Amino acid sequence: MHGFDEHVGELQLWITAATAEDLFVEAVRAVAEILDEGRPGAREVEEREIALQADDRAVLLADWIGELAFLAETDAFVPDAVATLELRDGGLRARVRGHPGRPPHLVKAVTYHDLRFEPDGDGWRAQVVLDV
Repeated sequence: MHGFDEHVGELQLWITAATAEDLFVEAVRAVAEILDEGRPGAREVEEREIALQADDRAVLLADWIGELAFLAETDAFVPDAVATLELRDGGLRARVRGHPGRPPHLVKAVTYHDLRFEPDGDGWRAQVVLDV
């Protein structure tokens, strides 16, 4: 599950999930929601491989969202879902499914302000602030 809280010039994204890996999967859904073009129908499916390194999982999540925004900006790639994801100490490797499109240039940066990635009851919770 994810949601957004709006601030002036920022979106605060919060995510909850059963596992740490699922936080990254849900983050793709959140980014897809931001980049939604509102065009239903058949779309060409593409995949992108993403490999990132960071010792801190919160930083890794911020880098993950930043990479998705970068692919949207530079390749006009709109992420839809995670095909595979391997989360390990020090990084992750994933394949993300998406489609070519015209995503809005909405996310200027992923900030470390109020960045969180922590256990929450029986699951996990993360928070990322996006400069929009």
